[in-house]
Amino acid sequence: MQLLPDRDSGKTLAVGLAILALVMIYLLCFHWFVIKHLDYSDQISALRGDVSRFMAATGQRDEIESRMSQINNQGQNENYFLTGQSFDSAAALLTQRLKQIITTQADHEQDCQVISNQNVRAREAERFEKVLVKVRMRCNLGDLVKVLHELEGSFPLVFIDGMNIYQRYVNVPGRTARNQNIAVLDIRFDMYGYLAAEGDSGPRA
Repeated sequence: MQLLPDRDSGKTLAVGLAILALVMIYLLCFHWFVIKHLDYSDQISALRGDVSRFMAATGQRDEIESRMSQINNQGQNENYFLTGQSFDSAAALLTQRLKQIITTQADHEQDCQVISNQNVRAREAERFEKVLVKVRMRCNLGDLVKVLHELEGSFPLVFIDGMNIYQRYVNVPGRTARNQNIAVLDIRFDMYGYLAAEGDSGPRA
């Protein structure tokens, strides 16, 4: 009766057991290490791709910042100039703006009114066309301050010059007979702004 395998079978069994032992050792000791490094390799490849894209973007940084600055400055410049396609339309819009401000800012709108306005063109040509409107209005002092503050403190830029103020007594409809004649200010001033030169800003509305 043979209890041990023959020599050839023993060698095959020994080789098989050795291979099995190596596989077990690999699975127990090295498999996790290999898997982790493969994962690291994928992460490194992804990071290299991100770095490449970042480097490409930073290479255009100066150009992008320059373009953004141009766009920002252009937008600001457009806000500074009067709207309107021509002198006449810009002057009409400027007068309309004054009247709208009176409506929204004056506490006593019936006592604060534009009496007359006259558009005046500049005698000499300039790069930016000056749109000037000579205004005569009556108003009380408190409302006048509010109107001028709003007119000069918002966009587009509007300037006030040559102001003269006189006190007059006027008859205001709608008041009682005793208080019909009241003291108001007769104000005269130049109100002006500028149209952008062609090519310096976008289309004007």
